[in-house]
Amino acid sequence: MVARIAAIDLGASRGLAVLQLLERAQVSPLPAFYRLLYDYVAGVQGLFSSRVGDILAEGERGSDAVGERLYAEFVEPYERTEAVDRAIARMTERLVTLDLLIGESARASQAQSASLRDATAQFAEPQIDAALLKDWVARLHATNETMRDANASLGRELQEAQVELKTTHAEIQLARDSMSRDPLTGLANRAGLDVELTRILGERREQQTDLACAVVDIDHFKSLNDRYGHQVGDEVLRIVSRALLVSVRDGDLVGRPGGDEFLVVFPKTGLAAAHEMSDRIRRAIVENDLRAVLGNGVLGGITVSIGVAVFQTNDTISRLVDRADRCLFAAKGAGRNRVTAEEELAA
Repeated sequence: MVARIAAIDLGASRGLAVLQLLERAQVSPLPAFYRLLYDYVAGVQGLFSSRVGDILAEGERGSDAVGERLYAEFVEPYERTEAVDRAIARMTERLVTLDLLIGESARASQAQSASLRDATAQFAEPQIDAALLKDWVARLHATNETMRDANASLGRELQEAQVELKTTHAEIQLARDSMSRDPLTGLANRAGLDVELTRILGERREQQTDLACAVVDIDHFKSLNDRYGHQVGDEVLRIVSRALLVSVRDGDLVGRPGGDEFLVVFPKTGLAAAHEMSDRIRRAIVENDLRAVLGNGVLGGITVSIGVAVFQTNDTISRLVDRADRCLFAAKGAGRNRVTAEEELAA
């Protein structure tokens, strides 16, 4: 790792460190890249962090393809496009069928028009032969039946296509929803948080209401993982997620950006109320006795540290979360298992 990357202050803020990496490597701050580098900064080894470091170091040495290489190795292979691929295949097949049926309907219509023109010319004669009249009636009936059958087939296909479009839309929406959810806890992941935070921030600006957020981090989670294994660690993450969900109010947003860190957003809430809600969350998590879930002799309770910040004039999502992140590190430094808000940090 070259000196410029090593010089980043990872203790100041994981979010800030990620943004610094993105800027120095000249990588677009897309959600997928942010998620990848956040895990890298946080020390998550499962994402081949040494390989990420090698690619970033090449960028520091002048390579201009860092973003492409990160995408090719760590993003593209894991993009879930199965639902979209299936939808495209089905709709392509349906469009081919519709094209054939429209062609048949058009040809049947043209044949009927030609028959009507010929019949009109024949019937304009001074004398009409009865046999000829019978023949033309049979011809017109046949062309009319052909056109009616072709249009009926086309109508049925169009109805089926409409039903399939609705089904496909639902499948794609379900796939999009799953991509915005953390598979372990069911909470919003970084992508889901990004969408919901943008919506909440837009509502806040329109209505000029308060907005606060809390960054929640499990104390000593790495030690717990190292000592008891990832299965126990995953169960702890699920327990904390459930405690968060039962502690917040309707309308609050709960997500897991990554690792052992959670984000809670409190719309229409000032700093004092957000601090109170965060302490309620902290107490709810402390009250969980893991022995009831994981068996005696594993470990007792777990604690979290929480940083709370409130939205300020002309704020951005990143600045709001970054200030809450700084409060979190202050809570860690003050002994953990506590809530630290911006006003305490200023004091």
